[in-house]
Formats: sequence, C-alpha cells, structure tokens
Amino acid sequence: MVIQKVGGFCFKISAGDTTIAINPPSSKSKHKVSKFGADIVLVSIPETDWNGVETATHNNKEPFVISGPGAYEVGSVLVSGFATESGYGDVVSEVGNTIYIIEMDGIRVLALGALASPKLSSDVRSELDDIGIVLVPIDGSTLDPKEAHELVTSIEPNVVIPYAVGGEKDMLAFLKAEGQSALKPVDKFTVRAKELATMDGDVVVLA
Repeated sequence: MVIQKVGGFCFKISAGDTTIAINPPSSKSKHKVSKFGADIVLVSIPETDWNGVETATHNNKEPFVISGPGAYEVGSVLVSGFATESGYGDVVSEVGNTIYIIEMDGIRVLALGALASPKLSSDVRSELDDIGIVLVPIDGSTLDPKEAHELVTSIEPNVVIPYAVGGEKDMLAFLKAEGQSALKPVDKFTVRAKELATMDGDVVVLA
C-alpha cells in the first residue's frame, strides 16, 4: 500500500491496480490539486474543500463515489462509513461528517475526515479493532491537538498520519503530544501488511 497527500486534505491510497481518493478538493476550493484518476472517491463532507470528485476523475477513469454512511464493496475493497459530528464550513453542522474504514491490501485504514468531536458512539467504537492506519485531522474546526492525541491513543493503530486543517502551530502541538517534535515530512508512505504489524503507534507526516 502506498499513501500520499496530494494537496488540501486529500489523500491518495494505492494498492495494486486500485487507487482511492479521500476528500479531494473541488475546482472551487482554494486548495489546488493536479487532476488524477481514482477508482473510488470517498467524500466526508459536502464542502468545496473536500468534495471534488472531478479532481479524481481523469485518464478515462469514472470513480465509484461514496459520500455518506453505509457498507460498500467495490472490487476487492471494503468501505464502511459512519456519521459523526463536524463543524467545518457554514452548512456542515447540518449534514455532519462521515468517517470511513477502508479494508484494502490486508490493511484497515481509518479516515476521520473533518471529525469535530473525539467522542465516538459505541457503534463506531465497536468497529475500530485492528486499525492499521489512522488519518487524523488537526484543528481548523476539527480536533484540537490534545483531542486528536487522546483519540488516536485510544484507538491504538499501528501508524498515525496527521493532517493540518488548522495551522502549522496546531500540527507541531500534536507532534509534541506524540513525542515526535523533530519528525520530518516524507513524500509518501509505503507499507505491507506484515511490516505494518510490527509498528506501534508510529507517526508519519506526509508533505
């Protein structure tokens, strides 16, 4: 599995011939991302910084779009979406945020989107066993650094990948809480399920 941050709050996850785009920004967003082709697009909130399906529609690919709670099976990929709170933008509080669990290439990835509260329902909590990788937002109307740290600690993933929705100061505060103040960003994170199993709360910052 290869995970890249491609701009804004968008991540691209690839394994074999399958590519997933998580929360690509739209053409109306201030966050600019070069177009790329994805097989699956996950949208957490219906807001221009997060719902640019067209951004991931390229090279004759017409992605399968998932934009809300439910259970989905697309080829060999399983996706489960759960409704949670969000406070991002003007209308999001009315429609909420969807967090996703992605099962792909023998790895379970939890994408928290624009999650605003670390208090997850018991139904969601019951699904969070054996999470390999967590993509966690930091501030900017999402989780503050302390909340993000406490949440990922309670989930106990093998790897944590934070992304700044707020400013750089918030990201530094989160890394300090994780004991990783000197961590340097990398272009991509490549891992196999067997390698991931040997990791214990490792933090990866993607450039």
